[in-house]
Amino acid sequence: MATKIVLPIHYTQTFRTKKDKTFLVGMNWYRNAHFLVTNKVKSDYHNMVAKQLKSLTFKKIRLEYRVYVSRKNTDGHNIRSVIEKFFLDGLVECGAIKDDSIDYVVGDTSLYFLDKENPRIEILIEPVLL
Repeated sequence: MATKIVLPIHYTQTFRTKKDKTFLVGMNWYRNAHFLVTNKVKSDYHNMVAKQLKSLTFKKIRLEYRVYVSRKNTDGHNIRSVIEKFFLDGLVECGAIKDDSIDYVVGDTSLYFLDKENPRIEILIEPVLL
């Protein structure tokens, strides 16, 4: 039975003295962002993963990424790549898997959809029998 994790594809950075900034979490943002900002976003994604998984653990997994974007011309692969990295590191950090190498994550697929009202990424974790 698959476990579903839902993560936002937009992130809001809050400030004390100026207006909050919301951005799409993807390669275009990641390559230009300051490392302190990327570290904060990564940490927040790790926390979201741990909170949704609670204390589940897996030996080996197969993943399905379902990326829901708000505009047709959005490059879903750029979004998936960054969030996938944050997600897999979060799985390891919370102890859900031992490592994110191919010994433990044996495969994945991606599907892309349009959802103007609720852009997000859903990740289905399917345990693989040894």
